Amino acid sequence: MRSALGLVFMLCTVACTSASVERQDVSAGTGATVGGDRIAGALVFAANCETCHGAEGAGGPVGPSLYGESKRMSYGGLVSWIEDPQPPMPRLYPKFLTPSEVRDAAAYVESL
Repeated sequence: MRSALGLVFMLCTVACTSASVERQDVSAGTGATVGGDRIAGALVFAANCETCHGAEGAGGPVGPSLYGESKRMSYGGLVSWIEDPQPPMPRLYPKFLTPSEVRDAAAYVESL
């Protein structure tokens, strides 16, 4: 009886856990997970990235165009780059951007 209850508990735990755990595709950095909302990312981009990269990522006074960046870098690579950029790009994570905002911004850039 005890082993049957243990089996039921284990199955319930696995079923509940697998439904709530986000699939991860980590390439580097702490927030490199599959996911992100490109619509929310457009707002994050406008507030934090547009000054350098221009409206809708078309290129700006300092930052290059981000159009077609998804051909150069995977989603996880974009997340990693935002988390740990190379100069002259400023480091906005984690002081100014949350992990969710990083994923959203990466999803937006991936959509350009």
